[in-house]
Amino acid sequence: MGLAKHIDFDVVIVGGGAIGAVLALELDRLNYSVAIVELREPLFSSTNPERVVALNDGSRCYLEALGLWKEIEAFGLGDIRHIVVTEPGNRGRFDLHADDLQSADNEHALGHVVEMGHLLEPMYRALQDSSVELIAPACIEAFEVQQDQVSIQIRRDDELSTITAALLVGADGTYSQIRAMAGIGVFGWDYNRFGLVASVTTELGHQETAHECFRSSGPLAFLPLADGRFSIVWAATPAEATQLLAMDDESFIYALQKAAGASTMSKLGAVTGISKRASFPLELTIAKSFAQSRLALLGNAAHTIHPVAGQGMNLGFRDVETLIEVLARAKAQQGDASVDPGQSILMQAYAEKRRGDVMAVAGFTESMSHIFGSSVPGMKWLRGMGLDNLSSVPALADLLLQQASGLAQFKQFKRPEVPHA
Repeated sequence: MGLAKHIDFDVVIVGGGAIGAVLALELDRLNYSVAIVELREPLFSSTNPERVVALNDGSRCYLEALGLWKEIEAFGLGDIRHIVVTEPGNRGRFDLHADDLQSADNEHALGHVVEMGHLLEPMYRALQDSSVELIAPACIEAFEVQQDQVSIQIRRDDELSTITAALLVGADGTYSQIRAMAGIGVFGWDYNRFGLVASVTTELGHQETAHECFRSSGPLAFLPLADGRFSIVWAATPAEATQLLAMDDESFIYALQKAAGASTMSKLGAVTGISKRASFPLELTIAKSFAQSRLALLGNAAHTIHPVAGQGMNLGFRDVETLIEVLARAKAQQGDASVDPGQSILMQAYAEKRRGDVMAVAGFTESMSHIFGSSVPGMKWLRGMGLDNLSSVPALADLLLQQASGLAQFKQFKRPEVPHA
């Protein structure tokens, strides 16, 4: 099925974050005409506290294949070569080492911690060299899905205009306007927890190690930054979060060290510095449908999961890979560079391919949260035994390494050769 002749763009993407930007670059390389509609002009400067994302090595491989990784790496990033999982106040720990990943060349880390601005800036440089049109600042007022196109009403500088596209993509985050306007419901719940974020300096630095401290009220993660500090993500009850945000630095550092536990603090040394603090609500939100005719959801618009495993951005990049794989395969099979990207059969294929991966990751994060949050008698002892014995099962340890690094998922994508117009 070819494209209609009267559309303004083949694809309009709402949301100019990392997922929307990478998707636009990929679609441009498939010779689709693309526009990004973004609420704000893009900003790349650092914030306090830093807004960071954890990228597994599968995402690194993907960004490297797109020619973006060298520029991202040049800004500086925190490498994760070692992950330590503990439960403060309980026996046992589990260690994941990049050197133990059987199928890797050991040159790369399990993952990387990147400032959001440093991730976005190379993408937008690449967009400037592409044919992608950026419409910003602007917002969507309404859209209407028709048989062969989507009619989209845009407000920009108090002026309304209408553009048409074969496919409308919602990459506009957890509270997606596109998802809501399309009438797509969600599964999930509010955890009644907040994620408190800050950057901290410790006496011994991070030594390329991430620490995951599981507490009954939620996990506390220490993620290595490029300059030797840690970015922390601390899941706390609303009452805890309110208290922690109101504390002076000395009181907060004391509470942080106590929450991390003696075992973790012996590896970090004392906390000697703290940035400003911020918080965000934690919730599970999975769209009941990832796509409809002429509409697709990607990234947090399709799924927002608990940050316990740091998989949110990695899932989003796999959304992009899957959609591009579906479109590229259709082009290769039809030998036609003008394949309609919004036709129902392609949208259904994208949705079906993504749901299994998303539900598996969501199930894993939910299981971790429930296991370590359980106060059932004997469960604490079982958790300690489990942490101690995981390392003694090589096959299971390698499976966890493959999943943590994202390499198992990355290997699944095989993009066919596409005939060019």
